[in-house]
Amino acid sequence: MAIDRQSKISIGQWFFRNRDYTPIPLIILLLFFGKPTVASASLGLLCVVFGELIRIYSVSFIGGVSRTRSDSTGQSLVATGPFSMVRNPLYLGNFFISFGFSLFGGEAWIALLTVAMFAVQYFFIVQYEESILSQKFGDEYSNYRKRVPAFIPLNLPKLEQVEWPRDFSPALKSEKRTLTTIFALLAFLIALS
Repeated sequence: MAIDRQSKISIGQWFFRNRDYTPIPLIILLLFFGKPTVASASLGLLCVVFGELIRIYSVSFIGGVSRTRSDSTGQSLVATGPFSMVRNPLYLGNFFISFGFSLFGGEAWIALLTVAMFAVQYFFIVQYEESILSQKFGDEYSNYRKRVPAFIPLNLPKLEQVEWPRDFSPALKSEKRTLTTIFALLAFLIALS
């Protein structure tokens, strides 16, 4: 069954607007079926921290527009910092956070289900976002899309060539809700284990 482009965009728009709620079934599975061990919790926590560091680094370049649920984008195409390495660094961070929580639970089937659900959801979200960015930025976005991979960086710069923001505090402020959710979920999982 092939899905036409407009349907992919519509599905992506729904996932985009509801992305705060789509992890809830996985969280419920973790709470009921998770069997964390010291090893699984440690590995999961490392992934969660790594994912949130990617998000903070990314938000420091894109700003508060990353928190929106609407069709709005920034006034200009962000192609610096992590956005010069991958087009979707925030979603890459989200992947590591989600995968980290699933690893924390110590059940391989939950981790595999998380990867599958993430792949489906973000496939559609990226279709939706790219349609908006293509309309707004035209050839500039088309050229950016040709030279920068979606999720997996192909040519990482040397550490001394990495662009760093002058100030991380606006990104930390913007990530307050995400950080609160992470800490609350970690505390809950630890309390249940």
